[in-house]
Amino acid sequence: MEANNNAGCYASFSQMANQDTQRHLTQRDLEILLALDRCPLTVAQVLKLSQVFAPGQGFQSLRSCHERLQKMRQAGWIRSWPYATTGSGSSPEYYKTTLLGFRILYGDDAIPPTKRHFSHVSAANHHHTFCLAEFIVHTIVSAHRHDIRMAHFYRENTMRLDIDGEILLPDCAFEFHTPAGRQFNFVVEIDSGTERIRSDKDTDSWKRKIRLYDALQDQSYPNRFRVLIVSTRSRDRVHSILKFASEQARNPGRSLFYGVQLGDYLK
Repeated sequence: MEANNNAGCYASFSQMANQDTQRHLTQRDLEILLALDRCPLTVAQVLKLSQVFAPGQGFQSLRSCHERLQKMRQAGWIRSWPYATTGSGSSPEYYKTTLLGFRILYGDDAIPPTKRHFSHVSAANHHHTFCLAEFIVHTIVSAHRHDIRMAHFYRENTMRLDIDGEILLPDCAFEFHTPAGRQFNFVVEIDSGTERIRSDKDTDSWKRKIRLYDALQDQSYPNRFRVLIVSTRSRDRVHSILKFASEQARNPGRSLFYGVQLGDYLK
C-alpha cells in the first residue's frame, strides 16, 4: 500500500489567513489541520490527540482546546456541525477543514480527495463517523506512547482496492513503523451491526469482504496486511464475524482478520 503523495510542502499561509481576524497560523494549528484532514473530530477528540503534538503544543483543558478551534473557525480554516444525539444535553460538534485549511496544508492547487470532503456528514453516518474517529485517535495516541509511528494514512473511502474487478473501500488504512524498523500494514473496517455476515447478495456483507480480503492477501502484494474489524456493538458480534472468517479462510494457518469491540479497545 503506497501513499497518495498529495501532502507536499506546506503552502505559504501568510497571504491566505483572514486579515480581519489578525490570527497567525501556529505549529499547533498545523497539527490540528492535519488531524482534521484524517477525519472529523470533536473538541474532546482533538484534546486527546494533542498528546502527540510537538512538545509544548498539547492542550491542557477542553476550554483551551475549544477556544483555539473557535479562532481557527473564525479564520476560515475549519468548520463545525453538531452531531445528532438521542440522549439529553447538547450535541457535541465535529470539526472539518475548509478548502482554505486544506490548501494551507497542501498548496493552492491541491485537489480534495472526494467531492464531499468539506461537506457536513449525513445524519445517518454520524454514529459511524464518530466511532471511526474514536478508533483513529486512540490508536495514534497509544502507538505514540510506544514510539510507534503511523504513516501513509488513507482517509475513509480513499483507498480503492481492486480485486479481480470487485472493489473494496476500507474505512481507513495506515502503516505502523516500529523503533526497530519493522513495518505493519493495516486496513480498518468499522462494523455497526448493520451489515449481514453470511449474505451472498449484499455488497456490504462480511462474506463478500472476507472473500475479497482473503483473495487480495493471496495476490503478489508488496507487503502483508491485516484487517482490523472494530465493532461498535457487542463482543458477540466480533466473535461471530471472526468465527465466520476462520471458516471461510482459504489458508487457515494465516492470521488475516483481527477484531475488537470498540468500548473494550478504548479502555
